[in-house]
Amino acid sequence: MCDTMVFAKQPKKTLRTIIRELVERTNTDTARIRVLEQEKDIMKSRADSVEQTLIRQKKQTDKAFSELENKTEKMDRRVVQIETTLKDIIKEIKKLATTSNIKKLENLVDIYNPLKSQFITREEAERLIETKLEKNKQ
Repeated sequence: MCDTMVFAKQPKKTLRTIIRELVERTNTDTARIRVLEQEKDIMKSRADSVEQTLIRQKKQTDKAFSELENKTEKMDRRVVQIETTLKDIIKEIKKLATTSNIKKLENLVDIYNPLKSQFITREEAERLIETKLEKNKQ
């Protein structure tokens, strides 16, 4: 009985009223669809923008990484070159005369230096020997 009362209280709708309501609903739904499409387009535009930014940043990162890798390789080569040069220098330093060797050479030069040494001739040496021998005999 209640159900019939609910239907009884509603005024009867005419065809025009029904069509008007359908047109209003259609217009409302169309407006909602348009808003949703606009929001979808905005979201797609933002997603595209983010994607382009990510692609650009990835390219920049790849380029920076490549440059860094090249610099690292150059530095590695330079370090190897420096190590090789240092080894060669150490070998050459080991070949150099030590301080004691230099002192020995200085002493030899001093001994054989005619300006500092007193040399005698053979005749002088023989005379000195003869003189010594005569003194020992007496």
